[in-house]
Amino acid sequence: MVGVEDSPSASSSSSHVITNHLATTNASPMRSLSSASGGLYISAPGKIILFGEHAVVYGKTAIAGSIDLRTYVSLFTSADGRIYLSLPDLQVERTWMLKDLLKAGERLAAECPVTDDGPPSLELIVPIARKLSGACEDQCGVQHLAILAFWYLLIGIVQRKRDLLAVKCTVRFKLPACVGLGSSGAFCVCIATALLQTAGLIPPPSIQVDDEGSLTWDEVHLDMIRKWSAAAESLIHGRASGLDAAICTYGGLALYKPTKRIENLQNVPDLKVILVNSRVERNTTRLVQTVRDRFKKFPKVIDGILESIDAISQEAARILQRPLPDENGSQIVENGGRSATLTPSFATEAEHHSLQPITIGGRSSSLSSYAAGGKRGSTASAISSSSQDPKLSAEARELQHTFSKLNDLCRINNQLLIALGVGHAKVDQICTLLGRYGIHPKMTGAGGGGSVFAFLKPDTSQTVLNMIRDELSKEGYEMWQPPLGGPGVMCHQTKPDLFFAGGGSHAPSQSSRANTPAGSQQSTPAIRKK
Repeated sequence: MVGVEDSPSASSSSSHVITNHLATTNASPMRSLSSASGGLYISAPGKIILFGEHAVVYGKTAIAGSIDLRTYVSLFTSADGRIYLSLPDLQVERTWMLKDLLKAGERLAAECPVTDDGPPSLELIVPIARKLSGACEDQCGVQHLAILAFWYLLIGIVQRKRDLLAVKCTVRFKLPACVGLGSSGAFCVCIATALLQTAGLIPPPSIQVDDEGSLTWDEVHLDMIRKWSAAAESLIHGRASGLDAAICTYGGLALYKPTKRIENLQNVPDLKVILVNSRVERNTTRLVQTVRDRFKKFPKVIDGILESIDAISQEAARILQRPLPDENGSQIVENGGRSATLTPSFATEAEHHSLQPITIGGRSSSLSSYAAGGKRGSTASAISSSSQDPKLSAEARELQHTFSKLNDLCRINNQLLIALGVGHAKVDQICTLLGRYGIHPKMTGAGGGGSVFAFLKPDTSQTVLNMIRDELSKEGYEMWQPPLGGPGVMCHQTKPDLFFAGGGSHAPSQSSRANTPAGSQQSTPAIRKK
């Protein structure tokens, strides 16, 4: 069981939020979330670690960013006194009685009254959540852990708000689970946001983030969402650092180093990435132990590798975060919609222990399989155009130069991960295939299979992308091209396609107006610009 010290601590400076809000709220706004009213629809992005995985566990630097492969939750109230949780993509359909939850909430409120808006104590809540959800302590599959995180959040809500109605939550994923793309963090952010808002513990969102009218929350309430989500995620991943929850809450790109605040990167160039799912399952615990054993066996050698990975992350941060323009009236280019406007303080030192390493495959493989750049038979010329082409603008040449440097850093970082013992033959095959196009991917997360990402050269044509996709598909791999550094958690004003009959990302494009609790008090300002 995860101890209370593993949960992110609440900030005393924001302790007035829940007290004041409860004092002015007579009834839970979730009472209006019937089928007729349209329900509540929340989504959060996935994430990738660009540089620094594994090394960050030893105190080094990592860079992570949001990807627009989102997780969605719909929430309605249930009139039959039952709580419903549906995770169709994980084959989970469960129901429980609301009265059992309310009884637990009454006992907790009497024995352990709360005075702040911080996440519930894991040490206190988890045993109750296991009992009420029916989860045994030795059940550690992703389905059981998702249910446990859901119940942890439910109990934390009812401890503070005891007039809840039963809810029906359905969660859909546009990204696969257990491949290092932040599905657990996005799941927890979506559930925490939906429950906190329907219970009235955070107000309706008021900041527009896209042209479709989707809204997000102010920084104080985003911070509350992050803290609750990070605590819930620790039930799934153990001593999670909170980085996943922060990226899925705020969006954008961020620099992280243990014992320091997370710093969001600003003025990031408009780079495109591809993601490839190797379809190889990983065992995080075993592979993290592989690196630890290798460190014990060759401490000076492995420490040198970790220092090199740290240098790569810091160099990548310098490349990605371009200097802001002088005060001459020019527009500041920002990534991530909301994230770049935030102060770089997603989490305090006490809230971080180590970056949750994403799963890795246990065997090392040849370092020479794709080390050479342009090789005989390479199709790299299909996507190459000289950065010295006089027809290119200065901005285009700068973007190509940025790609070239990041592409090299990815290749070096990936080879260092292989040297740590977390490579896999399937990953090598993907790297060899993409290397023929002048693209050098790296494992994202803990490696050993899972997902691989790569930066795309700015002038890569759709024809070449189709060629790459076809080649990968023939080998049994799946490829996406998601936007990098997009917005974080948001409330949708229309019903997302995944919730229409037939489901999936190719559902009909019809729309249905969604309901935001206490919507009459909600404002919709224009998208923020600097």
